[in-house]
Amino acid sequence: ATILSRRQLSPTVTGLTLQIINHQPTNNNGFTFLPGCWVDFRPLPSSTWDPADVDKCIGGYSLTSIPASLPQFELAIQSSRHPVAAWATARALPNDVVDVRVGGTFTYDGDVGSKDTTSANDNNGDGHQRLLFIAGGVGINPLFSMIRQWNADRTTEERRRNGEKTSRAMLLYSCGTMEDLLFVPQLNELVGERPDRFRVVCTTTRRHRQQRMSEEQHDGGKFIASGNTCIDFREGRIDETMVKTAVGWLNDESENGIMASGEAPSRIDDRNENAIVADAVYVCGPPGMPESMMKILTDGSLVRSDEDVHFEKW
Repeated sequence: ATILSRRQLSPTVTGLTLQIINHQPTNNNGFTFLPGCWVDFRPLPSSTWDPADVDKCIGGYSLTSIPASLPQFELAIQSSRHPVAAWATARALPNDVVDVRVGGTFTYDGDVGSKDTTSANDNNGDGHQRLLFIAGGVGINPLFSMIRQWNADRTTEERRRNGEKTSRAMLLYSCGTMEDLLFVPQLNELVGERPDRFRVVCTTTRRHRQQRMSEEQHDGGKFIASGNTCIDFREGRIDETMVKTAVGWLNDESENGIMASGEAPSRIDDRNENAIVADAVYVCGPPGMPESMMKILTDGSLVRSDEDVHFEKW
């Protein structure tokens, strides 16, 4: 693949846009992926890549685009001392060539919800999907690809079904500071396009002396002042009340949904055919986060089975 561009997504995360060389979409052996996948990323010799340590010539990074964007695709790479990450985030230039191979089983399929289970296909039997995405830090990267795919699928499906409401999704996204948040302009646009179908809550765990968002420049767009954004910005960690409230909104078909009232659903009985549950939950974050989210979801009966919770650990 050839690097087309490099841009700063946050102070510590760089985005790369690449293009597959001689892409052949009809070839079963060609490059393809599912949302949520990562790639093994190996720079090929160039004027900007001269590895000092040949044993550290491969990095693994999440795809943030969707398959429909091929032959172009996007990666998000966190800066580090690893030779490949250091090169990709600071020295890589357009026309540099890399070898990429797809990997990963933490994936979202727009048709079936998950490659490992069909549980995301409307557990309640009422023709609706309820999907919850939970991200911590750069764990947003694979989830952003999944959310973009969900949105693309909804656009196609709703056009085919003449506007019938078939799915809702919610993202809970936690970072240290506002500066660490990724993809805010794109997420805000998605919420603005379908506020009754998609909601985002961004929460920060540390205060920063320049945490005000009004003029911060990231990813070619501006953080939007709180009075004009479609995203719900909060402080603190993702906790049980926030998760319960999110699942409640996914199940509330009223105009504004349960998030507007701030009320969390009560504990539910799995035997209740009208139980308030998420049909599938995708979690990606730092160590301990997937386990804590699993406990909240299962102890609170917010999923029908722990098989409905899909997660990737760092």
